[in-house]
Amino acid sequence: MTRQHTQAPPPRTDLPFVDRLVAPLDRYVPELRAALADGAYDTAQHRALASGVKALLTAYLSPRSRWHADPELLPPAQRLLDQLATLQGADGLFGGDNLASPPDSSFTINDVCIATRLIDTHADSADSPGGTGPADPRSGLADLRSGLAAIRRAVTPALLSGGVHTPNHRWELCAALARLHRIDPDPRLPARVDQWLAEGIDLQPDGMYSERSPLYAAHVTNPSLIAVADALDRPALLDPVRRNLDAFAGLFDEDGTVESVHSRRQDQRGRFDGAGFLLPYRRFAVRERRGDYAAIVTGILARPIGAELAADALAEILLDPTLAQPLPVPPAAGPADPRTVLAESGLARWRTGRRTVTVFGGGDNARFPDIASGLATNPTFLRFRQGAAVLDAVRLSANFFGLGPFRGESLRVADDGRCSLTRTTTAHFYQPLPEERLRTGGGYRLGGEGRFFAAMDFAHRPADEHRLRIDAEIVPTGSGVDVRLDLTGVPTSFVLELTFRTGGVLTGARPLPESEAFELVDGVGSYTVGEDTIRFGPGNGTGPAQPAHFDDGERFTYLGARDPAPGTRVRVTGRVPGVYTLTLTGEGASGESSSPAR
Repeated sequence: MTRQHTQAPPPRTDLPFVDRLVAPLDRYVPELRAALADGAYDTAQHRALASGVKALLTAYLSPRSRWHADPELLPPAQRLLDQLATLQGADGLFGGDNLASPPDSSFTINDVCIATRLIDTHADSADSPGGTGPADPRSGLADLRSGLAAIRRAVTPALLSGGVHTPNHRWELCAALARLHRIDPDPRLPARVDQWLAEGIDLQPDGMYSERSPLYAAHVTNPSLIAVADALDRPALLDPVRRNLDAFAGLFDEDGTVESVHSRRQDQRGRFDGAGFLLPYRRFAVRERRGDYAAIVTGILARPIGAELAADALAEILLDPTLAQPLPVPPAAGPADPRTVLAESGLARWRTGRRTVTVFGGGDNARFPDIASGLATNPTFLRFRQGAAVLDAVRLSANFFGLGPFRGESLRVADDGRCSLTRTTTAHFYQPLPEERLRTGGGYRLGGEGRFFAAMDFAHRPADEHRLRIDAEIVPTGSGVDVRLDLTGVPTSFVLELTFRTGGVLTGARPLPESEAFELVDGVGSYTVGEDTIRFGPGNGTGPAQPAHFDDGERFTYLGARDPAPGTRVRVTGRVPGVYTLTLTGEGASGESSSPAR
């Protein structure tokens, strides 16, 4: 059973925006109910269950939803809530990827608190007249609130004393504590928040949080700091959010994704949908009349909005209707300076028209030669877009003791837009141990020397060192960029790999036995999508002395793994020592040829 309600909106509400969110939520409700009926939620994790409860309540309490005040939504919400309660341990925490985790439980508790406040704030508007029996919607909402309260009470002691293991977890936990305090005031809760906040917000001078991740900035840190600021009246916490949004403003692409190559988390090797930033940008656009933020919001809303994001946004709007006020007028022109440089993150980016150049030299491997969660290790040092034609990754690997691809460091950006990256890699051959370090029987300490481990007491052996130095200079031109490479060191070979986003037409390169891999031997190649083309080259020869094999490094190959950028890969080979210049040019439908960095 469904109903259409025409309740008068609050004054100054952007109804097209609200309806833009209502539509995917209205489509999602029957899908969620069908999945629940089919048993798809029988093994669901706690976060999915809490999200489902919140989504159903949001639809039920949203005046413009076709499901507004429909009592058929309350039983499935109760079923999800009952199942959620069964997953709560004796300590009040929830399991999952991280067992008995206070921060992971906080994600669920934040939704539990939002659902509670939705009922407290809007239940009267959804009440049906007459009756007080079990079928009365008010009774159903009361049962839901009682179940939510039981979960909150059970988890509060664990969140008051629990720890975390990533930077963003601190702020998610603080948001849960602040929201719990807002519903059931307890002085211990804000005191614990203050203990975490005393560490300081992990914001770099360039506006990125220490994890440098759009995923966690959009979905965890920024929303959490906003929640604490609102619930505990801490407006100073909005400043790092604003600075982070300023930093990300220059990283949006025309397809709605946000640059993430500099991230220290799992999104460094993927494409991040910028829709997750919708409400924080809208909040500041409305409250501070930020036309530049309004332009970003308008761009996000020009693309499809997922149902879960829509439900989250509508829930926040129900609790803070000012988020749905009309946007200020976006500026007529783009930013005066198309360049974004994030020094601490090692990222530089230019966007002019439909051409974008991204240079990355902020990897962590120079300090921590490992591949691990929490480190920026993506070997992509250049990206180039010409409209729909996208060169997702330019990577360079030399055949040098299995140490893997070039990961640039010490990014330098000149006033004219030139970017410089460098990296020196070393490997050693070891001499006999000094006489004073010799041991009868040959038993020496097991240890690592940077490439491998052995019982050879490496630290006390004289060594012969081999070096590989790579200098890369990315130089803006009138139609793209030149990538000038200077490789010096022990004689060996190198491979420059260009990976294009799937969906275009490649010409000029010959296929390699490896799937979706090609080699540019001579001349210039091209990659075309629609009316947009990227031209690249020249080829640099071929042969046994410069094999077209890209070395991902022993940290992957030892485990039988690889680390390819997904897409159509084109390789240019060469020799070390050597100098090679890759020229990239972009041609669009309008014939645009202005420099991407002036």
